[in-house]
Order: sequence, then C-alpha cells, then structure tokens
Amino acid sequence: MCIPERNTGSEEIFKDNGDLVLSFPVVYKPFFMRLWRIVGATPRETFNRKIQLDRLGADVWSLIDGKRDVKTIIKSFASLHGLDNREAEISVTLFLRSLGEKGLISINDP
Repeated sequence: MCIPERNTGSEEIFKDNGDLVLSFPVVYKPFFMRLWRIVGATPRETFNRKIQLDRLGADVWSLIDGKRDVKTIIKSFASLHGLDNREAEISVTLFLRSLGEKGLISINDP
C-alpha cells in the first residue's frame, strides 16, 4: 500500500482555465555551483521551478493528500473521468512517477 505525499515546499497557483501551476524549490547541481564560483558570482543553493498541470493533472494532484493510497487515487480518478480502471491506472501511475522524478511527491510505504 503506497501512499503519495506532496512536497511541502510546493506552491499552487490556480489559473482561470482550470490549469494548475506548481512552483517548487530545486537544488542546483554541483556543476552549476562550481561554475558560479568560477565566474565570481555568489551561488544560490536552490531556485524555483514551475510546472503547469492541465485539468486531469490538477485532479490527480487534488487527490494526493497523504492519506489515500495509489489504488484509491486510481479508482477515484477513473470514477471522476468515466475511465475503466486499467486506463486510469496507466495514466495515474505514469503521472505519479513524473511527479516523483521532479521531487514534487514522495511515495511512502507504511
């Protein structure tokens, strides 16, 4: 039973068209930190990155509350959008993987 949790450093900005923009801190890679030092600039540890989610992505994001497991999120998403469970499973798991790779969520296995 895997439970996704949001990155607490992320900020949500809702657009009029139903899209959702997530802003989240990202740590600079060591290469860029060294490059900043070489050119004499004061390196910053992090910068904010933004990602825009469409309505479907925003719906999955809204289901991630730190309490629902992945299976429950898939079933809710399928019901919400009239999909069969297999279609929803593929879409949601790929999306969760993408969010995890970006550092927007972590997956906990209690």
